[in-house]
Order: sequence, then C-alpha cells, then structure tokens
Amino acid sequence: MNTSILQQAPDEPDLSSRYLFYLHGLIVEEAGIRPRSEEHGYYEYQLILEELAGRGFVVISEARPQGTRIKPYAEKIAAQINGLLAHGVAPANITVAGASKGGIITAYISTMLQNKEIHFVFLAGLFEKCLQDPDLKLYGHVLSIHDRAEKLSMTPSLYFQRSQGLGEFKEIVVGLDLGHGLIYQPYREWVEPLVEWTGVK
Repeated sequence: MNTSILQQAPDEPDLSSRYLFYLHGLIVEEAGIRPRSEEHGYYEYQLILEELAGRGFVVISEARPQGTRIKPYAEKIAAQINGLLAHGVAPANITVAGASKGGIITAYISTMLQNKEIHFVFLAGLFEKCLQDPDLKLYGHVLSIHDRAEKLSMTPSLYFQRSQGLGEFKEIVVGLDLGHGLIYQPYREWVEPLVEWTGVK
C-alpha cells in the first residue's frame, strides 16, 4: 500500500508536502476501479494514482459512488482543501486534477474556493455544455489538457474568457489521437505537463 495515496485529506498535514486531489472520470463511478470501455480499453485508475504519487505528490483520491452529484461532491472536496489551508498548507502546494466528470467537479471546486494560488488541471474536463451555468468561473492557476481527437466539445478558451480570478492559464492539445482515451492511463503527455505546471521538483 502506497502511503502517499490517501482517500481523504490528512487531519495533520505535513506542511512541506505537495497535495494532489485526483478526481476520476465517470466510468469508475459506473463500473468500478478498473473499468473497461469498448472504445478506450481499461481505465487504469490505480496506475494513475501510483504514477502521480511517484512524481512527488501526496495523492488524495477515492472511487466515487455511482450517481455522485457534482456540486455536493465539489463541496466535500472544497471543505477538505479548506482544512489543509487552515492547518497552514500553502495554497501553491495544493493541486486539483479532474478527468472528464472529475473535471466538471474540479471546475466547481475552483468556483467555490476562489483561491488564486491553487493549481487546477483539467484532463478533458472543460466541457462547453457546463458554460450554461453563469456562476461557473475558474480561479487559480489553470491548465487544460485534451487530445486533438476528442469527440466531446472542449472549450477551455471560453472558460478563460469568463474567469477574472485566474492566475496563469494554459491549454495543451496533445496529438496522441486517443480521443477521450487520453484520461484512461497515465500517459506522459499529460502527466509531465501536470508535474511541470505544479512546480514539483
């Protein structure tokens, strides 16, 4: 068991650690921790957690139950982040990375926290459809990554335009031609930009 992988934020955090909340895609909710898609193969949830932990993060992640509602779950994670901040963890040492539905949740976490120093990484998670909520605005240092063959409509630039609370922001479109399958494994094409974005040495 990797001691750097937790299901929730620690009650007594190490102020020198870098914390990464990883919010998985919908398929894990629907079909368990190693689900298989006909189109994309296995979603390697555990391998993703282990890869991120191996990159120097304390990774906080849990398999959400089926039918998880976005805003209540965002409130739950935001409360955990506020707990870390209250203990003195620097906001720059906190990253929230969300894949697909996890990205939608991450966007609401960003909106709720309104903290300009936290890092947010969206893995095929900034959906055009969610812009229908006028209150959904991003804060912090925001990196968006998706594949050029993505079939779902991703519109990071529209999020950036409506969000006045951003620090640095960047969009990366990778050329693996995996579509939504980009989020299914810890491909270096998204892992390495994530690590670089958050400043982990």
